Amino acid sequence: MGIFSNESVYDRSRILEAAARARARKRYRKAAALYRRVLAVEPANVELHARLAPLLAVTGRHFDAWTSFEACGLAAVADKRLEQAALVYRDAARCLPREIRAWQELARVERQRSRDKQAVEALLEGRRKFRARRFRPQAVHLLRMALEIDPSNVAATLDLARTLARSDQASEARLLLDKLAERASGPRLRRVRAAQWRMAPTLANTWRLLHAACTAGREDPDPRASRMHA
Repeated sequence: MGIFSNESVYDRSRILEAAARARARKRYRKAAALYRRVLAVEPANVELHARLAPLLAVTGRHFDAWTSFEACGLAAVADKRLEQAALVYRDAARCLPREIRAWQELARVERQRSRDKQAVEALLEGRRKFRARRFRPQAVHLLRMALEIDPSNVAATLDLARTLARSDQASEARLLLDKLAERASGPRLRRVRAAQWRMAPTLANTWRLLHAACTAGREDPDPRASRMHA
């Protein structure tokens, strides 16, 4: 007798055993269907959501996969198990790299753990998943979040300025670079001036770039050291 031969009979143990067998045989759609049958009875079962989420992701059910990942993450945060929550959202980001909420929540949990550096790294890693033109709004959002945490991050600021300029927001991009230039020096200022020149290769920006290059050379006689610390 099959699992579904009598729909009025609900045998939890048999369904879960069948789901585990299906998953082991890489019959992911069948395994997901079986887990969802149990979840229909136990919608708050976080353990089942954790088993189901990767199966939904690999079978293209991205919205439902995120719903299950989120259920696990929220439960872990509510129980103050922040390390577990970070693992959940990291797994979600791996399975659903273009689910922006996975990167956002991972960064938020890392900040709750007083790990600002890891939060910024997560946001910048997520940003790299959104390189295509149609994903520029997501890229801008993740970069803005990173700079809220670390306003002095030169690479993130330059990346945001470039992305804004390509999104018809050149005025904001220029303002970002102007502000960054005010507090930059040496090789970092050279990078900013180069970005300004690429955005607008005017005579004034050419002069600024040449001046920054000369100044950086005097301040840092070892070019290899410049690259290491830029």
